[in-house]
Amino acid sequence: MEIKARDLIAAGWLEGRRLGSVLRRARELDATGLDRALVFAQLEQEFPMLPPPIAPRAVAAPLAEAVEADTAEETDNVAKSRARIQELLHVPVVQRGVLMPDTCPAGGGTATIPVGGAIAVENAIIPGAHSADICCSMFATFFDANHPIGEMMDHLQKITHFGAGGRPRGKQFASAVLDEPVWDNPFLSGLRSRAQDFLGTQGDGNHFAYVGHIQFAEEQRVAIEAAGYTELAEWITRRDGKFSVLVTHHGSRGLGADLYKRGQIAARRWCDENAQGIPDAAVWLPADTDEGRAYWDALQYIGRWTRENHAQIHAAFLSRLGQRALVQIGNEHNFVWKRGDVFFHGKGATPAWRDEQGRPLLGLIPLNMAREILLVLGSDNTDYLSFCPHGAGRNMSRSAMMRPYKDADGELDPARIQQVLAETTAGLDIRWYGGAPDLSESPLGYKDATKVKAQIARFGLATVVGEIQPQGCIMAGEAPEPHWQRARREKRAAHKSERREGLAETQQ
Repeated sequence: MEIKARDLIAAGWLEGRRLGSVLRRARELDATGLDRALVFAQLEQEFPMLPPPIAPRAVAAPLAEAVEADTAEETDNVAKSRARIQELLHVPVVQRGVLMPDTCPAGGGTATIPVGGAIAVENAIIPGAHSADICCSMFATFFDANHPIGEMMDHLQKITHFGAGGRPRGKQFASAVLDEPVWDNPFLSGLRSRAQDFLGTQGDGNHFAYVGHIQFAEEQRVAIEAAGYTELAEWITRRDGKFSVLVTHHGSRGLGADLYKRGQIAARRWCDENAQGIPDAAVWLPADTDEGRAYWDALQYIGRWTRENHAQIHAAFLSRLGQRALVQIGNEHNFVWKRGDVFFHGKGATPAWRDEQGRPLLGLIPLNMAREILLVLGSDNTDYLSFCPHGAGRNMSRSAMMRPYKDADGELDPARIQQVLAETTAGLDIRWYGGAPDLSESPLGYKDATKVKAQIARFGLATVVGEIQPQGCIMAGEAPEPHWQRARREKRAAHKSERREGLAETQQ
């Protein structure tokens, strides 16, 4: 009698994709006339029986919350974030979790890590927990403060690039990072052209290029020097504490998104074969497998590429100004970091521990385009996994935030948008690379910056040692509406108008 899948399951092999390969080999061996017992013995050598599939925890791993909610809106926001991360904390490789002051739901399905969420993971990398925007990060260059803001913003707008796609041919950047010997990594294979295309770009959404100024107080210089950042402390002394600062915020663009997709597919495949009941947002790759090590190596390259992407934009800006970088610092907030044997995953969470030299990490925390960017020293507060927030976060989705500014036809009122922006960004040089303002990225779209700042101190997450005050900011903005989309929208609006007119006539 032919060997069937149920025979293999009864003998100890597990259901799953792998079972098909075992069954095909079993029938090949059986066709040779080999004794059935010997067939199964040979199969055990070629396809060792796996242990029972890994299942979710019955009880969630511990969660710490470094966030306070004062209003009904804030309470609802935190509750939604808590529900999502609690789902993730049932995943067996996750040891602990934390919510930061900027926490807000990130959308997606079951176990999707919220913004402002971080987890400690044992021997595994969870692609969904660093998200598609791998290595979204901050980068700051301090330079001499002797240029008017309009001049700096003009130069910045000419050298940066926002929106979909990469830089156009003829305007691409060159860099040694493109020639690193990494392209035989299975997770990076074939992506060199993507790395080239997206170098020197910043994307869309909440990514920005921000110009500001800073005046360090003496006590801040002393704290920076005591923390071990002697170069910055020396420049503060030389320049009487005063600098202009360029700060950029973006991730790894299409290159990182491609890596994320590959990692997600590999992690889903591994969990299908070795675990059960694991949601898509929580699938993982064991870090000690060949595939896990290759993914880790690919992540490290993405980190180097993204830092170079920041540096290239800053170098082009400084070149146009005739300036040089005095000090540069940066940090990731969507990434995976290894400390000892633990893999720390953050989605919108800034590392606030000590570096290899024992120095508390310097971090940059933006609040919104019209507020200061905080320069902080991490407190290495293990109660909260030694993270601090990455920004101000949101209390509602983009669509919900925009709803009050739409008319009866669901269309945004441009005049009202301009008025609101003028009120919330008064005195600043605010530009939208795509031309049209994106109200959801204005200060109205984010949590109360003062509250977030206070909670950093309240929970002992970091110490503020400088504040970069805003002068100007460029964001992607709304891209021009394609003609076909505009025609469809206008047609839909006309139909609504006709229906309203018809209803009015009927009621008369």
